[in-house]
Amino acid sequence: MKISCLLLDDDRLVLELLQAYATMTNLLEVKAAFTDPLEAHQYLLENPVQVLFSDVTMPHLSGIDLVKSLHHPPLVVLMTAHPQYAMEGFNLDVIDFLLKPISLERFLKAVNKVASLLRVQTHAAELPPDAAPDWGSFFIRTDARFVRLHYREVLFIEALKDFTKINTDDGRSHLTLVNLKNLEHQLPAGLFVRTHRSYLVNAARIDSMSSMEVKVAGHALPLGQTYRERVTEQIVNTTLIRRS
Repeated sequence: MKISCLLLDDDRLVLELLQAYATMTNLLEVKAAFTDPLEAHQYLLENPVQVLFSDVTMPHLSGIDLVKSLHHPPLVVLMTAHPQYAMEGFNLDVIDFLLKPISLERFLKAVNKVASLLRVQTHAAELPPDAAPDWGSFFIRTDARFVRLHYREVLFIEALKDFTKINTDDGRSHLTLVNLKNLEHQLPAGLFVRTHRSYLVNAARIDSMSSMEVKVAGHALPLGQTYRERVTEQIVNTTLIRRS
């Protein structure tokens, strides 16, 4: 099914470009497009859509104020030529923040984020109330023994040259002669997330996250710039409780 959206920008040329991009995605269904934020506001009060693509700086009502004015805002992607608005947009739980001029590649990336989040929300809504993940376990070789570790007990995994150190929630560490890259490829996709070239973290055990680090059971671990956007999308955007 296509994703219903509303496009808003006071520049008609930008609006036409967005409409062309939306058509190219084959994922978006443009329900309406406006150059006037007040008209867009009235439309949204009467016609819910799944995602709003909105310019930030517009006469009469900014995109940020528009989102704030809605009691039940849709998912939001903000667009502007002024990067200083990014933090305020982040505080509004927007899905993405596009800097103008917007390329097709960057627009598609934002659409993919929206689609991914909607899939997660749909899947979660279909699960029975008592559903719980089957975590499972795996074996590692350490010294002359094979040791079973349960996925749920692993906090994070640290690279030590050709070894990796697996840290568990009982305070123990297990060394195994497998490098981090090979270990990452053998673990189930989605359970663990790379936060730094030297760290692999259990996604379900992350307690908090900032632009520079993630915290796991009291451990402050570095969050590398290369991995920041991927971690934010996988850990925060898919489970974030949003304004309603």
